[in-house]
Amino acid sequence: MASPVVFAVATGIGLLTDKYMLEATNYVEHYAADMRPTPQQSEFIKCAMYAGAIFGMVTMGPVSDFIGRRASLIACSVVTLAGALLSAGAWSAHALIAARILTGVGMGGEYPLASTHSAESSEGSGNGARNVALLYLFGNGLGPVLCSLVTYCLDLSGLPGHIVWRLIFAVGALLSLCGLVLRYFTTKNAKNLAKVHNPKGTRRNFVRHYWRPLFGTSLIWLLFDVVEYGLKQNDAAIFAESEGGPYRNSVLMVLCQRLLSIPSLAFAPWLLTKIRSKRVQMLGFAGCMCANLTLALGYSELKGITLLFNAVYLVQLSFQSLPGVTTLAISAEIFPTVVKGTGAGISAASGKIGATLGSYLFTLLQEQGHVSAIFWTVAATSAAAVVATALLTPGYNGATLAHAEELAHDGRLREAVRALYRGPQAPPRQEAKCDAQDMAEIENASTTASE
Repeated sequence: MASPVVFAVATGIGLLTDKYMLEATNYVEHYAADMRPTPQQSEFIKCAMYAGAIFGMVTMGPVSDFIGRRASLIACSVVTLAGALLSAGAWSAHALIAARILTGVGMGGEYPLASTHSAESSEGSGNGARNVALLYLFGNGLGPVLCSLVTYCLDLSGLPGHIVWRLIFAVGALLSLCGLVLRYFTTKNAKNLAKVHNPKGTRRNFVRHYWRPLFGTSLIWLLFDVVEYGLKQNDAAIFAESEGGPYRNSVLMVLCQRLLSIPSLAFAPWLLTKIRSKRVQMLGFAGCMCANLTLALGYSELKGITLLFNAVYLVQLSFQSLPGVTTLAISAEIFPTVVKGTGAGISAASGKIGATLGSYLFTLLQEQGHVSAIFWTVAATSAAAVVATALLTPGYNGATLAHAEELAHDGRLREAVRALYRGPQAPPRQEAKCDAQDMAEIENASTTASE
């Protein structure tokens, strides 16, 4: 049997590869000048992976509810490997766009599969969010850092640009291959998934009863990805405008920002054991709103003060990591096991629609020199996400999830949704434990009396 560390790496390496390949988009546009892509083709290169990801999410999530998470995770690794190899060997801008779409299909499946597999494999219903947070730390923390580090080292090596961008993608292909091997030999389906066989027509009635939480997770993930991917696919250019100098300086600045944001990602798993996911999500969006409002209002002054600009940008990245964790965790926890992959897949696909919109819109604003407008848009989007979280996200705990799962398993979906929105419940085991202690005391008293 694989150790917990190997199991965690096998589950999370797909998300790490995804974040690596997305971060690569931040740099490839600069180095792939040999392809001479038109401005429109450059936009498609950035957005192509999202188009494939949407398809992968809405297909692989539901498919995993039928064939299991293990087989689906392996399939995602195969598709991602093929796309990464084609990206590294692309001979034209059109070929690169097609390769990025294929990569996106595999990457898209990672979100619902890795998060649900991680949540289902946790020991107890209260540990799912923490496990997903650790998964997010592994993927979102190390993936972008690794890509920025590889890019910076390749730039320092003096290799020509047309070699640099191909090697960036080649490292992504190597990560995909490692993930495929690890998953084939170490992963298995969670026990609770193996026991579920569409009880009482849960799949058929899922959307009718779970429309509110599904709409909530989908809308909030869409808003979050407008923020995250719109910024992360353009921050090298934003820093270049702020910094000046060689392009590698911008890459180094992005690398430092990614490294400095890791502590906030490491803080999230602990925070989720103390505060409910809903509150963590609202805290993250509120902080992101305030930080970007500061950047928007003071951009003209801040861009001339590099240290202060970087500090405020790091603050917004740190707050951004909190809803990054919760959007993944909430959609992996609140839906019944039999349709968990479907619910998480639909939510994640909505997120990639937001990523496409954010990437396209923010790139246009950046190219036209309206960088402050990017921060205004992020602040407004974060404010909308705070309101959506307050209205649509249930405030649950582990006992709530366990109770809702039992109701859904019995076909009582309407009651299951109501249970989610009633808020945290006292763990039933506490009552059972008290009863057992009382019985033990009665038995001891009886024994003493007889003696």
